[in-house]
Amino acid sequence: MPQALDLAGRPLQDVPVLVADTGLDLQHPDLAPRLYALPSAVAAPSAEGAGGTVQAGRPGWDLIGTNAPGALAPDDDPDDPPGGSGHGTMVAGVLGAAWNNGVGGAGVAPNARFVALRTCWDGDECFQSVQAPAIDWAAARGARVASFSWLSGPLEDGLRDAIVSHPQTLFVTIPSGNGGAFDADGDDPQPCGLDAPNVLCVSTSAPDDGLDCGAFGPRSVDVAVPTRNNITTTNGGGFGPTSCATSFAAPTAAGVATILFGIDPSASPADVRAAIIDSARKVPAWAGKSTSGGIVDAAAAVTLFQQRRGIAPGNGGGGGAGDSQDRTKPSLTVGGGRVSRGFASFSVRVSEPGTVRFAIERRLSGRRASGRCRPATAANRRRPRCVRWAAQRTQSITFRDGTAGVGADAKTRKVRLAMKSSSGKRLPSGTYRVVVRATDAAGNRSATRTVTLR
Repeated sequence: MPQALDLAGRPLQDVPVLVADTGLDLQHPDLAPRLYALPSAVAAPSAEGAGGTVQAGRPGWDLIGTNAPGALAPDDDPDDPPGGSGHGTMVAGVLGAAWNNGVGGAGVAPNARFVALRTCWDGDECFQSVQAPAIDWAAARGARVASFSWLSGPLEDGLRDAIVSHPQTLFVTIPSGNGGAFDADGDDPQPCGLDAPNVLCVSTSAPDDGLDCGAFGPRSVDVAVPTRNNITTTNGGGFGPTSCATSFAAPTAAGVATILFGIDPSASPADVRAAIIDSARKVPAWAGKSTSGGIVDAAAAVTLFQQRRGIAPGNGGGGGAGDSQDRTKPSLTVGGGRVSRGFASFSVRVSEPGTVRFAIERRLSGRRASGRCRPATAANRRRPRCVRWAAQRTQSITFRDGTAGVGADAKTRKVRLAMKSSSGKRLPSGTYRVVVRATDAAGNRSATRTVTLR
Protein backbone atom coordinates (compact mmCIF):
# COMPACT_ATOMS: atom_id res chain seq x y z
CA MET A 1 0.00 0.00 0.00
CA PRO A 2 2.81 2.52 0.60
CA GLN A 3 3.69 2.25 -3.10
CA ALA A 4 0.14 3.21 -4.08
CA LEU A 5 0.22 6.22 -1.78
CA ASP A 6 3.59 7.31 -3.16
CA LEU A 7 1.99 7.48 -6.59
CA ALA A 8 -0.85 9.75 -5.46
CA GLY A 9 -0.52 13.02 -7.36
CA ARG A 10 -2.51 15.01 -4.80
CA PRO A 11 -2.73 15.05 -1.00
CA LEU A 12 -5.47 12.65 0.05
CA GLN A 13 -8.68 14.26 1.25
CA ASP A 14 -10.59 12.55 4.04
CA VAL A 15 -13.47 10.41 2.78
CA PRO A 16 -16.47 9.43 4.94
CA VAL A 17 -17.06 5.66 4.74
CA LEU A 18 -19.73 3.34 6.11
CA VAL A 19 -18.93 -0.11 7.48
CA ALA A 20 -22.44 -1.48 8.01
CA ASP A 21 -21.80 -4.16 10.62
CA THR A 22 -21.82 -5.02 14.34
CA GLY A 23 -20.47 -1.60 15.34
CA LEU A 24 -16.98 -0.23 15.98
CA ASP A 25 -14.80 -0.17 19.07
CA LEU A 26 -14.99 3.62 19.44
CA GLN A 27 -12.15 3.71 21.99
CA HIS A 28 -9.73 1.64 19.95
CA PRO A 29 -6.42 3.53 19.48
CA ASP A 30 -6.38 2.67 15.76
CA LEU A 31 -10.03 3.63 15.12
CA ALA A 32 -10.82 6.50 17.50
CA PRO A 33 -8.65 8.99 15.53
CA ARG A 34 -10.44 8.05 12.31
CA LEU A 35 -14.06 8.51 13.39
CA TYR A 36 -16.40 10.89 11.63
CA ALA A 37 -17.75 13.69 13.85
CA LEU A 38 -21.22 15.07 13.17
CA PRO A 39 -20.98 18.86 12.68
CA SER A 40 -24.43 19.56 14.11
CA ALA A 41 -27.29 17.62 15.69
CA VAL A 42 -29.61 15.80 13.26
CA ALA A 43 -32.40 13.26 13.39
CA ALA A 44 -31.14 9.72 13.91
CA PRO A 45 -31.55 6.99 11.31
CA SER A 46 -34.39 4.66 12.18
CA ALA A 47 -35.65 1.33 10.88
CA GLU A 48 -38.98 1.54 12.72
CA GLY A 49 -39.65 5.26 13.04
CA ALA A 50 -38.32 5.26 16.61
CA GLY A 51 -36.98 8.81 16.39
CA GLY A 52 -34.04 10.16 18.35
CA THR A 53 -31.29 12.69 17.71
CA VAL A 54 -27.60 12.22 16.98
CA GLN A 55 -25.83 15.00 18.83
CA ALA A 56 -23.07 17.18 17.36
CA GLY A 57 -19.64 15.62 17.66
CA ARG A 58 -20.94 12.05 17.76
CA PRO A 59 -19.75 9.57 15.10
CA GLY A 60 -23.08 7.81 14.50
CA TRP A 61 -25.93 5.73 15.94
CA ASP A 62 -26.93 2.21 16.98
CA LEU A 63 -29.95 1.28 14.85
CA ILE A 64 -30.65 -2.00 16.67
CA GLY A 65 -29.62 -1.53 20.31
CA THR A 66 -29.91 -5.20 21.31
CA ASN A 67 -27.57 -8.21 21.36
CA ALA A 68 -29.92 -10.51 19.43
CA PRO A 69 -32.60 -10.13 16.76
CA GLY A 70 -35.95 -9.02 18.10
CA ALA A 71 -37.61 -5.75 18.95
CA LEU A 72 -35.25 -2.88 18.18
CA ALA A 73 -34.06 -0.49 20.89
CA PRO A 74 -31.92 2.08 19.05
CA ASP A 75 -29.58 4.33 21.01
CA ASP A 76 -26.70 6.76 20.55
CA ASP A 77 -23.87 4.26 21.18
CA PRO A 78 -22.67 2.44 18.01
CA ASP A 79 -19.91 0.64 19.95
CA ASP A 80 -19.18 -2.98 19.07
CA PRO A 81 -20.72 -4.82 22.09
CA PRO A 82 -18.16 -6.16 24.62
CA GLY A 83 -18.02 -9.93 24.58
CA GLY A 84 -19.35 -10.16 21.05
CA SER A 85 -17.58 -11.23 17.89
CA GLY A 86 -16.08 -7.81 17.22
CA HIS A 87 -16.73 -8.41 13.54
CA GLY A 88 -17.35 -4.76 12.71
CA THR A 89 -14.19 -3.66 14.51
CA MET A 90 -12.07 -6.18 12.60
CA VAL A 91 -13.57 -5.24 9.25
CA ALA A 92 -13.13 -1.52 9.90
CA GLY A 93 -9.48 -2.00 10.85
CA VAL A 94 -8.74 -3.62 7.51
CA LEU A 95 -10.26 -0.66 5.69
CA GLY A 96 -8.89 2.27 7.61
CA ALA A 97 -7.01 1.66 10.88
CA ALA A 98 -4.78 4.64 11.70
CA TRP A 99 -1.28 4.85 10.24
CA ASN A 100 2.02 5.72 11.96
CA ASN A 101 0.70 5.86 15.52
CA GLY A 102 3.13 3.33 16.98
CA VAL A 103 0.59 0.57 17.67
CA GLY A 104 -0.90 -2.34 15.74
CA GLY A 105 -0.89 -2.38 11.98
CA ALA A 106 -2.37 0.01 9.42
CA GLY A 107 -5.54 -0.06 7.37
CA VAL A 108 -5.60 0.21 3.60
CA ALA A 109 -6.85 3.81 3.48
CA PRO A 110 -5.25 6.38 5.81
CA ASN A 111 -7.89 8.92 4.74
CA ALA A 112 -11.00 6.97 5.77
CA ARG A 113 -13.42 8.60 8.22
CA PHE A 114 -15.84 6.10 9.73
CA VAL A 115 -19.51 6.98 9.92
CA ALA A 116 -20.25 4.65 12.84
CA LEU A 117 -23.62 2.92 12.45
CA ARG A 118 -24.36 -0.38 14.17
CA THR A 119 -26.68 -2.34 11.88
CA CYS A 120 -25.94 -6.05 12.43
CA TRP A 121 -26.02 -8.63 15.18
CA ASP A 122 -23.39 -11.35 15.45
CA GLY A 123 -23.75 -14.32 13.13
CA ASP A 124 -24.34 -12.30 9.96
CA GLU A 125 -27.77 -11.21 11.18
CA CYS A 126 -28.05 -8.07 9.06
CA PHE A 127 -31.68 -7.22 8.36
CA GLN A 128 -32.25 -5.37 5.09
CA SER A 129 -34.84 -3.16 6.76
CA VAL A 130 -32.07 -1.85 9.03
CA GLN A 131 -29.43 -1.42 6.32
CA ALA A 132 -31.59 0.82 4.12
CA PRO A 133 -32.05 3.72 6.58
CA ALA A 134 -28.39 3.40 7.61
CA ILE A 135 -27.34 3.85 3.98
CA ASP A 136 -29.64 6.84 3.56
CA TRP A 137 -28.26 8.52 6.69
CA ALA A 138 -24.59 7.81 5.87
CA ALA A 139 -25.00 9.01 2.27
CA ALA A 140 -26.57 12.21 3.53
CA ARG A 141 -23.42 12.72 5.64
CA GLY A 142 -21.27 12.41 2.50
CA ALA A 143 -20.26 8.74 2.64
CA ARG A 144 -18.63 7.88 -0.69
CA VAL A 145 -17.90 4.23 0.14
CA ALA A 146 -20.03 1.60 1.92
CA SER A 147 -18.49 -1.78 2.78
CA PHE A 148 -20.78 -4.80 3.27
CA SER A 149 -19.22 -7.98 4.69
CA TRP A 150 -22.47 -9.93 4.53
CA LEU A 151 -24.94 -11.31 2.00
CA SER A 152 -28.47 -9.97 1.96
CA GLY A 153 -30.36 -12.87 0.42
CA PRO A 154 -32.99 -11.90 -2.18
CA LEU A 155 -33.01 -8.11 -2.37
CA GLU A 156 -35.95 -6.35 -0.77
CA ASP A 157 -37.20 -3.15 -2.38
CA GLY A 158 -35.94 -0.99 0.47
CA LEU A 159 -32.29 -2.08 0.23
CA ARG A 160 -32.34 -2.04 -3.58
CA ASP A 161 -33.74 1.48 -3.58
CA ALA A 162 -31.21 2.64 -0.99
CA ILE A 163 -28.31 1.47 -3.16
CA VAL A 164 -29.66 2.70 -6.48
CA SER A 165 -30.84 6.05 -5.11
CA HIS A 166 -27.34 7.00 -3.93
CA PRO A 167 -25.31 7.03 -7.15
CA GLN A 168 -22.46 8.99 -5.50
CA THR A 169 -21.71 6.12 -3.10
CA LEU A 170 -19.77 3.00 -4.11
CA PHE A 171 -21.11 -0.15 -2.45
CA VAL A 172 -18.46 -2.86 -2.01
CA THR A 173 -19.88 -6.28 -1.26
CA ILE A 174 -19.12 -10.03 -1.35
CA PRO A 175 -20.43 -13.06 -3.29
CA SER A 176 -20.36 -15.73 -0.58
CA GLY A 177 -19.28 -16.83 2.88
CA ASN A 178 -16.05 -18.72 3.45
CA GLY A 179 -17.17 -22.20 2.45
CA GLY A 180 -14.67 -22.59 -0.40
CA ALA A 181 -14.35 -21.74 -4.06
CA PHE A 182 -17.51 -22.35 -6.09
CA ASP A 183 -19.32 -20.71 -8.98
CA ALA A 184 -21.72 -18.21 -7.42
CA ASP A 185 -23.33 -17.12 -10.69
CA GLY A 186 -26.11 -19.67 -10.35
CA ASP A 187 -26.90 -18.44 -6.82
CA ASP A 188 -27.33 -14.80 -7.88
CA PRO A 189 -25.67 -13.44 -4.69
CA GLN A 190 -26.98 -10.10 -3.52
CA PRO A 191 -26.18 -7.23 -3.51
CA CYS A 192 -23.41 -8.49 -5.84
CA GLY A 193 -25.96 -9.40 -8.48
CA LEU A 194 -27.49 -5.93 -8.59
CA ASP A 195 -26.84 -4.46 -12.02
CA ALA A 196 -25.72 -1.00 -10.93
CA PRO A 197 -22.59 1.05 -11.74
CA ASN A 198 -22.01 1.76 -8.05
CA VAL A 199 -21.71 -1.87 -6.87
CA LEU A 200 -18.32 -3.64 -6.72
CA CYS A 201 -18.28 -7.37 -5.88
CA VAL A 202 -15.07 -8.73 -4.33
CA SER A 203 -13.94 -12.25 -3.43
CA THR A 204 -10.78 -13.74 -1.88
CA SER A 205 -7.52 -14.81 -3.51
CA ALA A 206 -4.94 -17.17 -2.05
CA PRO A 207 -1.35 -16.14 -1.19
CA ASP A 208 -0.26 -17.84 -4.44
CA ASP A 209 -2.89 -15.84 -6.41
CA GLY A 210 -5.20 -18.85 -6.72
CA LEU A 211 -8.81 -19.33 -5.68
CA ASP A 212 -9.39 -19.42 -1.94
CA CYS A 213 -12.29 -19.64 0.51
CA GLY A 214 -14.60 -17.25 -1.39
CA ALA A 215 -16.74 -17.84 -4.46
CA PHE A 216 -15.98 -16.94 -8.06
CA GLY A 217 -18.23 -16.13 -11.01
CA PRO A 218 -17.62 -14.24 -14.25
CA ARG A 219 -21.01 -12.51 -13.90
CA SER A 220 -21.09 -12.08 -10.12
CA VAL A 221 -17.52 -11.31 -9.07
CA ASP A 222 -15.56 -8.30 -10.29
CA VAL A 223 -12.17 -8.78 -8.62
CA ALA A 224 -10.40 -10.72 -5.88
CA VAL A 225 -8.10 -9.60 -3.07
CA PRO A 226 -5.77 -11.50 -0.70
CA THR A 227 -7.05 -11.48 2.88
CA ARG A 228 -4.68 -13.72 4.85
CA ASN A 229 -1.98 -12.79 7.37
CA ASN A 230 -2.48 -9.09 7.86
CA ILE A 231 -3.03 -7.30 11.17
CA THR A 232 -6.35 -5.73 12.07
CA THR A 233 -8.11 -4.22 15.06
CA THR A 234 -10.00 -6.37 17.56
CA ASN A 235 -12.65 -5.43 20.08
CA GLY A 236 -11.30 -4.17 23.39
CA GLY A 237 -8.37 -2.26 21.93
CA GLY A 238 -6.41 -5.27 20.69
CA PHE A 239 -5.01 -6.54 17.41
CA GLY A 240 -5.07 -9.87 15.63
CA PRO A 241 -4.23 -11.52 12.31
CA THR A 242 -6.64 -11.79 9.43
CA SER A 243 -7.49 -15.07 7.71
CA CYS A 244 -9.14 -16.20 4.53
CA ALA A 245 -12.52 -14.51 4.82
CA THR A 246 -14.73 -12.68 2.39
CA SER A 247 -15.50 -10.40 5.34
CA PHE A 248 -11.99 -8.99 4.88
CA ALA A 249 -12.24 -8.86 1.08
CA ALA A 250 -14.87 -6.11 0.96
CA PRO A 251 -13.03 -3.64 3.24
CA THR A 252 -9.72 -4.26 1.46
CA ALA A 253 -11.17 -3.20 -1.90
CA ALA A 254 -13.22 -0.50 -0.18
CA GLY A 255 -9.97 0.92 1.19
CA VAL A 256 -8.52 1.18 -2.32
CA ALA A 257 -11.70 2.95 -3.44
CA THR A 258 -11.37 5.35 -0.51
CA ILE A 259 -7.85 6.27 -1.63
CA LEU A 260 -9.07 6.98 -5.17
CA PHE A 261 -11.92 9.17 -3.93
CA GLY A 262 -9.37 10.93 -1.71
CA ILE A 263 -7.25 11.77 -4.75
CA ASP A 264 -10.21 13.16 -6.69
CA PRO A 265 -13.50 13.59 -4.79
CA SER A 266 -15.23 14.68 -8.00
CA ALA A 267 -14.91 11.16 -9.43
CA SER A 268 -18.02 9.02 -9.68
CA PRO A 269 -18.35 5.52 -8.23
CA ALA A 270 -18.32 4.23 -11.81
CA ASP A 271 -14.94 5.93 -12.36
CA VAL A 272 -13.48 4.38 -9.24
CA ARG A 273 -14.98 0.95 -9.88
CA ALA A 274 -13.66 0.90 -13.46
CA ALA A 275 -10.15 1.87 -12.35
CA ILE A 276 -10.05 -0.96 -9.81
CA ILE A 277 -11.38 -3.59 -12.24
CA ASP A 278 -9.43 -2.50 -15.33
CA SER A 279 -6.11 -2.30 -13.45
CA ALA A 280 -6.44 -5.71 -11.76
CA ARG A 281 -3.38 -7.92 -12.08
CA LYS A 282 -4.28 -10.79 -14.39
CA VAL A 283 -3.50 -14.26 -13.05
CA PRO A 284 -4.19 -17.69 -14.59
CA ALA A 285 -6.33 -19.02 -11.74
CA TRP A 286 -8.83 -16.17 -12.11
CA ALA A 287 -9.05 -16.15 -15.91
CA GLY A 288 -12.74 -16.50 -16.76
CA LYS A 289 -13.61 -16.60 -13.06
CA SER A 290 -14.42 -12.90 -12.61
CA THR A 291 -15.10 -9.78 -14.63
CA SER A 292 -11.47 -8.67 -14.35
CA GLY A 293 -9.80 -12.08 -14.35
CA GLY A 294 -7.41 -10.82 -11.70
CA ILE A 295 -6.48 -9.43 -8.31
CA VAL A 296 -6.73 -5.86 -7.08
CA ASP A 297 -3.46 -3.94 -7.55
CA ALA A 298 -3.66 -0.73 -5.53
CA ALA A 299 -0.66 0.94 -7.16
CA ALA A 300 -1.92 0.12 -10.66
CA ALA A 301 -5.39 1.35 -9.72
CA VAL A 302 -3.99 4.70 -8.58
CA THR A 303 -1.91 5.00 -11.76
CA LEU A 304 -4.80 4.19 -14.11
CA PHE A 305 -7.28 6.34 -12.18
CA GLN A 306 -4.96 9.38 -12.35
CA GLN A 307 -4.22 8.84 -16.03
CA ARG A 308 -7.93 8.86 -16.80
CA ARG A 309 -8.51 11.92 -14.59
CA GLY A 310 -5.57 13.88 -16.00
CA ILE A 311 -3.69 13.93 -12.69
CA ALA A 312 0.11 13.79 -12.75
CA PRO A 313 1.64 11.00 -10.61
CA GLY A 314 3.37 11.65 -7.31
CA ASN A 315 6.97 10.92 -6.38
CA GLY A 316 6.60 7.24 -7.12
CA GLY A 317 6.97 8.03 -10.82
CA GLY A 318 3.63 6.71 -12.01
CA GLY A 319 4.59 3.04 -12.22
CA GLY A 320 5.59 1.16 -15.33
CA ALA A 321 9.02 0.18 -16.60
CA GLY A 322 10.65 3.46 -15.58
CA ASP A 323 9.40 3.37 -11.99
CA SER A 324 12.27 3.56 -9.48
CA GLN A 325 10.12 2.48 -6.53
CA ASP A 326 11.43 -0.60 -4.70
CA ARG A 327 8.92 -3.39 -5.38
CA THR A 328 11.12 -6.42 -4.59
CA LYS A 329 9.59 -8.68 -1.99
CA PRO A 330 11.96 -9.79 0.78
CA SER A 331 12.64 -13.49 1.09
CA LEU A 332 12.02 -15.15 4.44
CA THR A 333 13.29 -18.44 5.88
CA VAL A 334 11.84 -19.83 9.12
CA GLY A 335 12.74 -23.06 10.90
CA GLY A 336 12.23 -24.60 14.30
CA GLY A 337 8.96 -24.35 16.18
CA ARG A 338 9.81 -26.42 19.24
CA VAL A 339 8.11 -25.39 22.50
CA SER A 340 9.98 -25.71 25.78
CA ARG A 341 9.32 -24.13 29.18
CA GLY A 342 6.68 -21.78 27.85
CA PHE A 343 8.63 -20.52 24.84
CA ALA A 344 8.56 -21.39 21.13
CA SER A 345 11.96 -21.23 19.43
CA PHE A 346 12.65 -20.38 15.79
CA SER A 347 15.57 -19.77 13.47
CA VAL A 348 14.83 -16.85 11.12
CA ARG A 349 16.59 -15.26 8.18
CA VAL A 350 15.31 -12.37 6.01
CA SER A 351 17.01 -11.10 2.87
CA GLU A 352 17.00 -7.41 3.88
CA PRO A 353 16.33 -5.22 6.91
CA GLY A 354 12.75 -4.86 8.01
CA THR A 355 10.16 -6.10 10.47
CA VAL A 356 9.17 -9.73 10.97
CA ARG A 357 5.72 -10.36 12.41
CA PHE A 358 4.83 -13.55 14.27
CA ALA A 359 1.15 -14.43 14.79
CA ILE A 360 0.34 -17.26 17.21
CA GLU A 361 -2.87 -19.12 16.34
CA ARG A 362 -4.67 -21.96 18.15
CA ARG A 363 -6.45 -24.83 16.40
CA LEU A 364 -10.07 -25.13 17.49
CA SER A 365 -12.88 -27.39 16.39
CA GLY A 366 -16.28 -26.03 15.56
CA ARG A 367 -19.39 -26.39 13.47
CA ARG A 368 -19.95 -24.87 10.03
CA ALA A 369 -22.89 -22.48 9.90
CA SER A 370 -23.73 -19.58 7.57
CA GLY A 371 -20.60 -20.23 5.55
CA ARG A 372 -18.24 -19.98 8.55
CA CYS A 373 -16.59 -22.25 11.06
CA ARG A 374 -18.12 -21.18 14.36
CA PRO A 375 -17.71 -22.32 17.99
CA ALA A 376 -19.79 -25.41 18.74
CA THR A 377 -23.06 -24.67 20.55
CA ALA A 378 -26.26 -26.54 21.28
CA ALA A 379 -27.92 -24.64 18.44
CA ASN A 380 -25.46 -25.80 15.75
CA ARG A 381 -24.47 -29.24 17.11
CA ARG A 382 -25.91 -30.99 14.04
CA ARG A 383 -23.96 -28.87 11.56
CA PRO A 384 -20.84 -30.31 9.84
CA ARG A 385 -17.63 -30.30 11.85
CA CYS A 386 -14.85 -27.92 10.89
CA VAL A 387 -11.50 -26.59 12.04
CA ARG A 388 -10.66 -22.95 12.64
CA TRP A 389 -7.52 -21.13 13.73
CA ALA A 390 -8.07 -18.48 16.40
CA ALA A 391 -5.63 -15.59 16.84
CA GLN A 392 -3.92 -15.55 20.25
CA ARG A 393 -1.16 -12.94 20.02
CA THR A 394 1.08 -11.13 17.55
CA GLN A 395 4.62 -9.90 18.02
CA SER A 396 6.79 -7.89 15.63
CA ILE A 397 10.62 -7.96 15.75
CA THR A 398 12.90 -5.56 13.92
CA PHE A 399 15.75 -7.05 11.87
CA ARG A 400 18.44 -4.39 11.33
CA ASP A 401 21.21 -4.27 8.75
CA GLY A 402 24.46 -5.81 9.97
CA THR A 403 22.79 -8.04 12.57
CA ALA A 404 22.19 -11.77 12.68
CA GLY A 405 19.48 -13.05 10.39
CA VAL A 406 19.72 -10.26 7.78
CA GLY A 407 21.07 -11.09 4.32
CA ALA A 408 20.63 -13.92 1.86
CA ASP A 409 23.77 -15.71 3.12
CA ALA A 410 23.63 -14.62 6.76
CA LYS A 411 23.39 -16.98 9.68
CA THR A 412 19.89 -17.40 11.04
CA ARG A 413 18.74 -15.44 14.06
CA LYS A 414 17.33 -17.24 17.05
CA VAL A 415 13.91 -15.99 18.12
CA ARG A 416 11.92 -17.04 21.19
CA LEU A 417 8.22 -16.29 21.57
CA ALA A 418 6.45 -16.54 24.90
CA MET A 419 3.43 -18.80 24.67
CA LYS A 420 1.09 -16.21 26.10
CA SER A 421 -2.12 -14.55 24.95
CA SER A 422 -2.41 -10.88 24.05
CA SER A 423 -3.53 -10.27 27.65
CA GLY A 424 -0.37 -11.88 29.03
CA LYS A 425 -1.99 -15.12 30.19
CA ARG A 426 -0.26 -18.45 29.58
CA LEU A 427 -1.81 -20.30 26.65
CA PRO A 428 -3.58 -23.57 27.51
CA SER A 429 -2.45 -26.88 26.06
CA GLY A 430 -3.51 -27.53 22.49
CA THR A 431 -2.35 -27.40 18.88
CA TYR A 432 -0.78 -24.12 17.80
CA ARG A 433 0.87 -22.66 14.75
CA VAL A 434 2.79 -19.46 14.08
CA VAL A 435 2.27 -17.47 10.87
CA VAL A 436 5.36 -15.43 9.98
CA ARG A 437 5.75 -12.63 7.46
CA ALA A 438 8.48 -10.02 6.78
CA THR A 439 7.98 -6.42 5.62
CA ASP A 440 10.89 -4.33 4.30
CA ALA A 441 11.42 -0.58 4.62
CA ALA A 442 9.52 0.08 1.37
CA GLY A 443 6.46 -1.79 2.59
CA ASN A 444 7.01 -4.90 0.44
CA ARG A 445 5.87 -8.10 2.13
CA SER A 446 7.38 -11.54 1.87
CA ALA A 447 5.46 -14.74 1.28
CA THR A 448 4.06 -16.08 4.53
CA ARG A 449 5.63 -19.00 6.35
CA THR A 450 3.54 -21.17 8.66
CA VAL A 451 5.19 -23.31 11.36
CA THR A 452 3.23 -25.85 13.41
CA LEU A 453 4.50 -25.90 16.98
CA ARG A 454 5.50 -29.13 18.60
